[in-house]
Amino acid sequence: MKLVTAVIKPFKLDDVREALSTIGVQG
Repeated sequence: MKLVTAVIKPFKLDDVREALSTIGVQG
């Protein structure tokens, strides 16, 4: 979770959520 938080901090929550959704869809 720490890594996720570190990634979320520099980016907007919306951008991160979209990225996570894309990664989840791609596998």
